[in-house]
Amino acid sequence: MSAIGVLTRAERETRRAFDFEHRRFQDARYLRISPALVTDWLADVQLPAEFFKGRRVLDVGCGSGRWSYAMAQLGARVVAVDCCDAAVEMTRRVTRGLPNVEVLKASLWNLPFPPAQFDFVVSWGVLHHTCNTAEAFRKVAPLVRPGGYLHVMVYEHRSPVKGAGAELLRWVLRRVPAETRYRLCAHLIIKNRMLFHMLRGIIACVPKEDLSDRLDAQTSQFGLYDWYSPRYNHLHRLEEVRGWFAEAGYDDLQVTTPVKYHRPLEVLRFGECGGSITIRGRQVRSTRGRP
Repeated sequence: MSAIGVLTRAERETRRAFDFEHRRFQDARYLRISPALVTDWLADVQLPAEFFKGRRVLDVGCGSGRWSYAMAQLGARVVAVDCCDAAVEMTRRVTRGLPNVEVLKASLWNLPFPPAQFDFVVSWGVLHHTCNTAEAFRKVAPLVRPGGYLHVMVYEHRSPVKGAGAELLRWVLRRVPAETRYRLCAHLIIKNRMLFHMLRGIIACVPKEDLSDRLDAQTSQFGLYDWYSPRYNHLHRLEEVRGWFAEAGYDDLQVTTPVKYHRPLEVLRFGECGGSITIRGRQVRSTRGRP
């Protein structure tokens, strides 16, 4: 089943970037499929494991398939959707043998589902790579049944200096071949701590001393490529995202990434959550008949 429709030039560029990403990075530890992913998922979404058993769930922009795999292991009936061929292939591969997973190729803008079809919808790290994050949110929000949950992760607004610096570097990196861009991203894993603190205020980079078994160099390189490759990489404030949920009829909003910063200067530099916002909300409004 496919529901791609006609993609814009920018959407085709984004799909090419992610196709390379998913094919190139499938051996990164970040993508390795293991029972530990279930623990990681429950920590991210902050719902009890028993919530997922027997529920119908949708993974919009399934990417490597790791969250689809985790929810299937918890007993959910999973529909995983992505517009990238590589993501669809990878998710089918990692969920092979799991009869409770269906993987579809479809565009977020043309999802083949009527409203109020799912008990749980997740779109993790996807909406901000579209041409309009708020409009993309409005596409997925009506798919949740009353009483169900929507869980999203988007990038967070922070220092305008860093935003401008990162956008300039993205402009440069997007003009070189994907393989070259990937190799260049390795140089953004900074060994010298002082140099890292100088650069972190103007571009996205990673301190080498923070690498571990959980966050290895290849995974960090994967994340930096993900940051600098897509055509769109919108940044948002916490209150803005809360407003999207409230407008769409959601309550019981939970910020599942910790709020790290409260002082105004720190919030200006790093954002409240330190770079990404993950929020879960419960649908309380009937969505049947809504566009």
